[in-house]
Order: sequence, then C-alpha cells, then structure tokens
Amino acid sequence: MNTVPVAGIDVAKRFSEMAILSPSNEVYARIRINHDSYTNFEKAFKLLKKAEKEFAVKPVVVMESTGHYHKILFHSLTKVGYAVHIINPIQSDSIKNIGIRKVKNDKVDARKIALLYRFEQLKTANIPGEDIDCLRSLCRHYYKLSDQLTAYKNRLMGTVDQLFLSFTDVFKDATSATALAILEEYLSPEDILKADRDKLISLIRQTSRKGLKWATGKYELLCSKARNFSPLSINSIANAAMLKANISMIKTLTQSLDEALEAIHKLLEQDSKKDMPTLSLTIDILCSIPGIGLLTAATVVAEVGDFSAFSKPDKLVAFSGIDPSINQSGQFEGTKSKMSKRGSRLLRRVLFTSALANVRKKRDGKEINPVLYEYYRKKCLSKPKKVALGAVMRKLVAIIFAVMRDKKPFVLRKPEEHAKMLAAKNLAA
Repeated sequence: MNTVPVAGIDVAKRFSEMAILSPSNEVYARIRINHDSYTNFEKAFKLLKKAEKEFAVKPVVVMESTGHYHKILFHSLTKVGYAVHIINPIQSDSIKNIGIRKVKNDKVDARKIALLYRFEQLKTANIPGEDIDCLRSLCRHYYKLSDQLTAYKNRLMGTVDQLFLSFTDVFKDATSATALAILEEYLSPEDILKADRDKLISLIRQTSRKGLKWATGKYELLCSKARNFSPLSINSIANAAMLKANISMIKTLTQSLDEALEAIHKLLEQDSKKDMPTLSLTIDILCSIPGIGLLTAATVVAEVGDFSAFSKPDKLVAFSGIDPSINQSGQFEGTKSKMSKRGSRLLRRVLFTSALANVRKKRDGKEINPVLYEYYRKKCLSKPKKVALGAVMRKLVAIIFAVMRDKKPFVLRKPEEHAKMLAAKNLAA
C-alpha cells in the first residue's frame, strides 16, 4: 500500500474542492478553496500541514488540467513546496464509473482524482519558465486567431458567391487587399457598373501597387463579368450587411494576427539580449531543420517545454500524439491502428504542416528535404498517402529530438552517411 496521503482537487472557476485521502484511502479531510482570497489558500495549506504531521510524510497533490483555472492553485501549491501532479481530463474521466451509483459532484470528483494517484504512475508537473509560458500563450492565441480568420474568409466567400459569383474570375483571392477594397466600396455588380471609371481604376492601382495598364485590364474584365452576372445577383439587405461585417472582421483579425506575431518576435528579441539566452537559441536550432520556420519552431518549443524530460524519441512521439493506438484483447490483435491523437493538438498541427513542406519540391524542381522526400515516396508505394505522411511526421519528431539532444543545428545526411558515422562511433568506443 502506498503510505503517502493524497490530496485530490476538483478545480472550478471560482472555487475548488479538495479531498485528502489517508494511506488507507479513507477521506481524512475536505475543504472548499475559494479563489478570491489568499486567506482561503492558507487554510488549505494548514490542512495539508496537519495531514503531513499526522502521517509523518508530505502529501502529494493531484489536480485536473482545467483550462487556465488550475494555474493559480498550481503555482501557489508549488511555491509552498508541494509536489503537484497535473492530470489530463481523459485520465480523470476513466475512473468516473469506479462506483456503482451514478453520482457526480465536486466532492466526489475530488476523491476520485486522489484515488487516481493510487492506480496510475503520475509524474510531477514541471513549472514552465515564464518565457515558455508566455510563448505558449502567444502561439495558441495566434492559431486561434488564424482559425477565426479562416472561418470569416469562408463566410465572405459564401456571400460573394451570391452577390457576384464571377468576381473570383477577376481576383482569384477574394480576401486580397485589392479585392477587399473593391468589395467594401462596391457591394454588388450594379455598384461596379455605376462606379466612376477613373476612381475604380485608381483604387485597383493603389491597393495592388501595379501599373496603370494592369489596373485598366482588371477594371475592364471586372465590368464585363459584372454586366453578365448582374441579373443573377442576390443583392439583398442581408447579403450587403454580412459582406460589410465579414470584411470588417477579416481586417481586424488580420491586424490582430500581425500584432501576435510581432509580440512573439519581441519576446525572442528580449531573450536574445540576456546573458544566457535559451529560448531564442533553441528556436534557431529548430529553424535549421527544413520545413520549420520561426513560428513553427516557436510553437514546438512552447508546446514541448522541457526537451530534457524525454529520454528517447518514442516518448516525444507519444507526447505529440502521433504514436499508433493499440487494440488488442486475448487472441485478437487489431491491424488497423490509427494515431492516438493524445497530447497537444497544436503540436500535431505544426508537425503535419512541416511534414508536408518536407515532401514538396521547390519551384526549380529540387526537393526541400531530399532524404524525407525519398522516404515518403517509398512509403507511398505500399501505404496510403496519409499513412506515409504520418511516418514522415514521426521521422521529423526524431530529427527534432536529435538536434535538441545534441544542441546542434540540423545537417542533412543520407541514411548511408548516418550508418557510416554510427559504425565509426561504435568502433571508436
């Protein structure tokens, strides 16, 4: 029996319920911790101290990762010296049926969270550095804005299709600066046909930063398309209002994205000026890998945090959620294994886009990463493309692990060169 008392905490926004279990799994004490005053936290600390004196060992604390609500409690407990385990909601959800009766409330959940420590091997959560925590918030903020921007662009396209379907025959990207300027000023084909010729050409020229000949050609094509589509246009009050609203949101979100990216650059710039910069140097090393730019590197660092916590590539693969799920029972063993998709969704997202970049060619026909391109091509001979791309993602994680372990920039080598270097290393040993 584990002789350590365990404090399980069910976290909410305004308060948390804490249940302390004795080594025999009996409820030793309960307390509600209100989050609006440090005095309430001190009461919880005293109760933990009492349990420590009673059982002659410091209690461990287990709490669920609940958005940002657990952060204040987590930092307060670690500052006073308690080992805190942050568990994934998937883990806490796994023991909801430990009792026969269907009972769910904060007090019961706090006890179940504490019991989870007895069943699972939980690791103590590491406090991310202030810079890492800041970078993580900025990267997640950036991608949320990016997703919202994509949603509003899609809505804009839906409205444009009704007002002026052939508009994209003139401007392929209806969300470009020139296209948005025209749509904002002229809401329908009728408005374009009624517009002053010189004024519209001047608008196209200024926003596109191209010559008069190009702008005039675009104007004539636009008028031609508007003339043909005008009788079909659904020029309603609703579509006009939605068009204006979507354009406004796209401009606002685009500006917010630029500001978020600027804040990331500013954070890295501040780190580079320190006596011992770590964040900026780590990102520089990751940027040496083909297909990984500054934003992707910053996201990887923000989501992974401490690379030294992973002793081998497979653990980083599992943390990324790109390891295969296992389906086996008795004599049955599943053959169609999918990605587990546990861990950071954002980390998988940037790994996916980086893997796509590594299996592409440049405009001159040269591969971005010849080694991974060839690996992907061979995999595609026997596997579906998505499965092959998943294998490339796994290779990419192994590369990230290697450069962070050695703290050296990436050097592109063929598998034969790696084999020779490994053989020489083993011979020297």
